[in-house]
Amino acid sequence: MPPERDDEGLFVAHFERGRELFDAGRVGEAEKDLVEACLIRPRDQRVLNLLGLVYFKQQKYAKAEEVYRRLAVESPEVPTLFYNLGLIYFKLGRLEEAETAFQKSLELAPDNPKIEFYLGSIYEKLHRFQDAIFRYRHAGASLMVRRVEDKIAAGPPAAPAPAPSSAPARRPQPASTADTAEFRADSVQQTLRETGDAATLVPGKKLEKVSPSLLARGGGPASTDTNRFRAADALPEARTPAAANQRHPVLGSFRPLERGLLEATFSGKLFIKQGTIYSYSGNLTFWVKEKRPGGRNPLVIISGSGRVLLTDGDREITFVHVTDDEQVFVEPGHLLACEETLTPRYVPLAPGVEYVVFEGKGSAALSIQSKALSLSVTPDLPVSVPYSAIITWSGRLQASLIDDPHLREMILPAGRREEPLLRIEGAGRVLVEQSPA
Repeated sequence: MPPERDDEGLFVAHFERGRELFDAGRVGEAEKDLVEACLIRPRDQRVLNLLGLVYFKQQKYAKAEEVYRRLAVESPEVPTLFYNLGLIYFKLGRLEEAETAFQKSLELAPDNPKIEFYLGSIYEKLHRFQDAIFRYRHAGASLMVRRVEDKIAAGPPAAPAPAPSSAPARRPQPASTADTAEFRADSVQQTLRETGDAATLVPGKKLEKVSPSLLARGGGPASTDTNRFRAADALPEARTPAAANQRHPVLGSFRPLERGLLEATFSGKLFIKQGTIYSYSGNLTFWVKEKRPGGRNPLVIISGSGRVLLTDGDREITFVHVTDDEQVFVEPGHLLACEETLTPRYVPLAPGVEYVVFEGKGSAALSIQSKALSLSVTPDLPVSVPYSAIITWSGRLQASLIDDPHLREMILPAGRREEPLLRIEGAGRVLVEQSPA
């Protein structure tokens, strides 16, 4: 391995230009810059990972394999690296090695229907039909299950066949459809239409339309592909520890994307704000409790396993992490989503004024209209602030309504004098909007 050259400016220039060219789809040009960056820093995992993606996109699978084998040795705890290796081996036809890599990835990150689908594909190609059915069922790919069952019923191809199958043939099968070395294009396309994620082979049950009240403006019943921002037929970019500070960090179940979008990947339950679903994929069930008298719209509860893209219009997204030893209060209009490990509970303060309190341990996503401002509250310095401006607070704090017309007139602008004004006392911190809606 060549020694690293100490040329920070040249490295950054090649790496950033390579990334920009890759994002623009000019992978051949991106390769040249990334190779130069790799010569300067041959152990930089960001460069290696992106170079592996470039090789894969150009079908240079042997070079992509070399890159990802190096990354997997250095970061054996990252499931995406083994998933990428599995895809490379799959493309090269090295099915046993692909099986091993996919199984390792599944061991590190269980309940991944995409990996289950590929394992089913491998076992179908190897004529391990029962194993293929098992994996396809776990992936939710019912059409592929039926296809393999048809192959079992039809028996092995006439030549070169081993001992005749004892299973009765329901109908004759042409040799081409019995050959699992190649999937029929129409069968795969039908399966991908069924799963709702044709770009990245993420199988799941056929999704029915959800209520329009759950969907965000710009989303729609047909928007079930939560991977539309990733390139089709491409490897996912691995997140190694050295690249943990790169774009789109993962925070619990959540990953922020561009343009005010939030990706939530989960298995179990997720609580979200009504009217914020942009797209979704997986085996999911949506339900909403009845609206409480005088209260805001209740949270939507999503159960199952899958992914959801959320957006709250042009509002920005921030996060709060709750630990076991504290309670966190959130103004309901700012709550976008929270994990099931946080038990959200509505606490009324006055008619039309309430908060969501979190108890437990986990992460929540909040949507904000403007830059957030953190205020310190002490017993000697309470805070008075409009109800709509409050995002969240934590600590030993108590909130009460201010019924002082003169104070309301000084704090609240004209046209908003009827808005509730709160006084927060105690010891803790309050996060507020600088420009409340």
